Amino acid sequence: MNLSIQQTLLPGADLSERFQRAAEYGFAGVEVVAWGFPSPMPDHLAEIEKAMTASGLPVSSLCTKGTDDFVHPDPAEREKRLAGLVQMLKLADTLGARGVVALPIRPPVTMPDLSPLMDERTLITQMATLILKSALEKTAGGRAKIFLEPLNRYEAKYLRTVAQAADLCRAVNDPRVQIMADMFHMSIEEADIPASLRSVVAHVGHIHLADSNRSLPGHGHTDFVRPFRALREMNFQGWLALECGVPGKATETLPAAAHFLKICWQDATPEVG
Repeated sequence: MNLSIQQTLLPGADLSERFQRAAEYGFAGVEVVAWGFPSPMPDHLAEIEKAMTASGLPVSSLCTKGTDDFVHPDPAEREKRLAGLVQMLKLADTLGARGVVALPIRPPVTMPDLSPLMDERTLITQMATLILKSALEKTAGGRAKIFLEPLNRYEAKYLRTVAQAADLCRAVNDPRVQIMADMFHMSIEEADIPASLRSVVAHVGHIHLADSNRSLPGHGHTDFVRPFRALREMNFQGWLALECGVPGKATETLPAAAHFLKICWQDATPEVG
């Protein structure tokens, strides 16, 4: 089990201390999120590398801000956001991170409905496909992947299920574009989380973990054993990163959550026969 945690969930006076806390609490990596910095993440490369070295933990993945989703109706803004995604992919490669979590579009941003020529969803899909292919071309030779994150119906109109994300992956047709499946969003949108994961096995590259109430795993009613069993049956080798609220004292609840998840993973032995 490759268990990671976003640095913003960890206590500490600086990034190095937060990475050190992650190691102490039982995490194997840290997902670095853009909203944890006062300026663009690439400006903090030396700080991130220092934290990695001091803690001995790798950066599992990078996560973009909600204000830089890569599909936008304004051409100049689209170019700006494409450049930002390319920059993040290059940073991920520099740090050895597995990939970058990114989203196409979410409210209040919309694309025009060009019916009968093309409705908004079709336009977004075609635009997202072209942008993703462009980002891959601009980072040719790189290894970092783009992890597409479906959101729930209260946060997005487009890309709400892993099946829809898989359709976009197939449209781009490149192994560097994969699905980031978030257990919280899936608990709202998917009728059967394990079955949904199995249905897109070829495209799942990254996981976000949160309980049913978007709190730490173990603080809601999500059954993590069944989804973990599906992941183990799929021979999932990616990272599972905590992205959630942290109740109580982080010094107590974070190590408890790491322990809880490891027990769930152990209990998720694939069924034989």
